Amino acid sequence: MSDLAPGFLVAAPPLGDPNFDRSVVLLAAHGEEGAFGWVLNGREVMTLSDLVVRADMAKVAPDVPGTVRIGGPVSPEQVWLVYPTSDRFPDIEGQFEVGEGVLACASKRILARVAEGRVPENMFGLLGYAGWAPQQLENEIRRGSWLPTDFDAGLVFSSPLSDLWQRAYARVGTTPIAFTSRVGLA
Repeated sequence: MSDLAPGFLVAAPPLGDPNFDRSVVLLAAHGEEGAFGWVLNGREVMTLSDLVVRADMAKVAPDVPGTVRIGGPVSPEQVWLVYPTSDRFPDIEGQFEVGEGVLACASKRILARVAEGRVPENMFGLLGYAGWAPQQLENEIRRGSWLPTDFDAGLVFSSPLSDLWQRAYARVGTTPIAFTSRVGLA
């Protein structure tokens, strides 16, 4: 199987795993050692303002935009910040380009910038990540659990969370209904 990252994994209905039901995963890495990414449309759990206070970066929540969502079941205490490449912090290491136009970073130095009110447009946080052991993702794709599709920064930043799963299916060229069994039809 070819390298799938950067790209998206669209959960096939019904996936049967509550961590990934109707999810769209931004796949950041994929290779012989396994795969790594984040659920983009996970449940919102707080705002970036709340995160800054909870991380002891500020005593009072700054008035900044952005939300924090569940990014996956692995290491839920770890926070990843995702934002456009055009808003790269030139003096902070550890930022990596997931795909053209999308950066991710787990640095507290960026969270400190958020506390100062320096928030890139469209920034959001993800708690935890999704990870697969070697060959695990390939096996799940063969079983029909995931539909891989190509990367598009617009899907990351411009799609309402409520529409993300449907829009990701459109990128694959199908709809979720195509995977629903039709009992009684010949």
